[in-house]
Formats: sequence, C-alpha cells, structure tokens
Amino acid sequence: VLRAIEPDADPAQPVVPSANRGLKSPIPQGMVKGELAALAIVDFLTFTAQLSVLIPGEFGARIRAAAVQGCETSIELLARHVLHAIAPDSALRLDLQVKGFRNFYAHHCRILDPAGKTVGFVAMGGENQKGTFCVELTGTGCAHVTAWAHARCVLEGWAAKLSRVDCAHDDKQGKYSLADVQRWYDEGKFTTRGRPPAIGYAGYADGSGQTIYIGKNTGNQQLCAYEKGKQLGDPNSVWLRLEARFGAKYRDIPYDILERPWEYLTGHYPPLSWISEHSTRMETAVAKAAASMCSSLRHAKRQCGAVVNAISKVFTTPAEFTSAVVALLVRNRLPAWVESNPLGVAVLAPVLRPDFQGYLDA
Repeated sequence: VLRAIEPDADPAQPVVPSANRGLKSPIPQGMVKGELAALAIVDFLTFTAQLSVLIPGEFGARIRAAAVQGCETSIELLARHVLHAIAPDSALRLDLQVKGFRNFYAHHCRILDPAGKTVGFVAMGGENQKGTFCVELTGTGCAHVTAWAHARCVLEGWAAKLSRVDCAHDDKQGKYSLADVQRWYDEGKFTTRGRPPAIGYAGYADGSGQTIYIGKNTGNQQLCAYEKGKQLGDPNSVWLRLEARFGAKYRDIPYDILERPWEYLTGHYPPLSWISEHSTRMETAVAKAAASMCSSLRHAKRQCGAVVNAISKVFTTPAEFTSAVVALLVRNRLPAWVESNPLGVAVLAPVLRPDFQGYLDA
C-alpha cells in the first residue's frame, strides 16, 4: 500500500491498493502497448534475493557453492536461470563472459538486448553479501519485460528485496511542460508535512533538453522531470518524461509497484493525478466496448451463424473460407459503438483478444 512505501504519509492522501497477486496484470485492458500505453512504466529495477531460492536440492546447493567460489560455469548457469525466470519471453540475453566486481559483488554477468547493448546485470559472490545475488535492469532492459505480473510473482516467491524502482510517464503530446512542473512547485503542490522538497535544475536552454529535480537523490524518492525528446536529439520535441525514483534506503518498496507503477507515481506526487484520471477514462471506454461487443456477437451469431456455417461447407480450406466470408459478408463500416467510443478502433484489440475464449463460452 502507499503507506507501506511511506510509513508516515498523511492519512488524507490516497491509498494504493496492493492485494492483487494473480498472474494476470490488473493494468486496464489495452493499456500495455502502442498508443494506449499512456499511464506509467517501470523504467529501472534493482533487487536482491537469496541464492538459496535458485535451483533447489542438493544439485542446486553444489551449483550455488561453486558460483560463490568463482566458478564461471556455475555463475553463468545461475544468471541464465534468473533472467529466464523474470523475463521468459523477452529477447534479452546474457554476455557469455563472466565479469568481475560490481555493486560490491565479486562477479557479474551483463544482460544484453538484441543489439548487444548492456541493459543490466546479474551479480553474485563475495563474503559480505550473505549468500545473495543482485539483478539490475535499466530502462531499456525493463522495456523487454513483457509480463510484469509474472515478474512480480517470481520476485515474491523469492522473497526478493526491491532496492530501487523507477516509474515513468511519457507525455509525448506536450500536454504539460517543465514550466508546469515549476508552477506546481511554486504553488506548494509538492509540499508534504509542511516542508517543500528541495528543487534542482540541470541542462541548457539550447534545445538539448533541461531537467527539474523535485527532492534530493538520497536513496528515498525523487521526481525527475525532463525534456526526453530534446535529450534524444530533437530540439523541437515537446516530449516530457515524468520519472519517480523510489529507493529502499529508509523503507520497503512493495511488489505492487511493478504492476501498477502509475498509482505510486500519482500517489506520491498529487500534481500528477491527471495520469490516474486518464486511466479511469480508459477503463470506462474499454468496459463499455466489451459489453457492446458481447451483445453484437450474440446477435451476429443468431442472425448470420447459419450462413457462415453454410459458407464453410463450400470453402473448406481456412484461406478460402476467410476470403469468402470477407467478400460476402464484410461491410466497409464500423459498428456505431466503435465509432462513438473515445478510443475508436483501438478499443477492439483489448476487448476481443483477452476475452476471446469467454465469448465462445457465452
């Protein structure tokens, strides 16, 4: 919950729910990819866990002991096991060469993206690390994690400690700017318990991008607002990134942040509440479309199901059948409930794909 991440938070502040532990992410339908990924993403992750959770049994114990002693084969085997566990369907891979000291661990394997760029590491070994291993994923690495609900389940099973999580929202349309962030600060909207946080600035007004920091980077939490598009090389870009950086120096970071990062971003920084309001509008639009789709399919099956079945008796291969149905039955228009939906045609995939089997059962 929100108070778990900030124990002495104001009781009047919104509390973030944290009970969902299933493998299906509670992110609103259709908010994962493309234009609908409009809330917040996990943009940096570091965690530690006990090596004993990896490859149980006597064989696993020997592998872990060998890894601690510096056996490169065992280190690579355990590192592969970790990467596959948290991101089984990703294109991430390990560097085959085991490296040395990293984050106070004796050995580490670099995590690489498909282009060979380093996007994190798995580290282990060292007398002072008390039998733990450490994993770090940069923003690019986190972008390759396709199922955060699964990753959360794995980390909970390992009793992992989240030591840093960054949550980022991208305002690519320029709805807000650094001037708005400065105004929110001047109006006291970032003030908690009567004390305004420190504010810092970086960058130049030459089109290369500027940054405003709300709060000091002392291992607790900090909001970083910066001109992402300009920093990527487009001097005319209006792309603003709002990135909350949460550390575990003074508190525990709950696993729920991996599945619902926008709620921690808005819960800790109330001026960004418009992000959650956007989520509510999206959820409503998808819910209405799902109900309309269910009704439409029921009527279509009753009115056209027999005709479609008759076509299938003549055009027996899948390709022929599809072509015949498209040619004979498809009209060049969309249902009124799609055209009037705020998401338009983009609402169809999040409505149909997750509930396809459910529609069959109905």
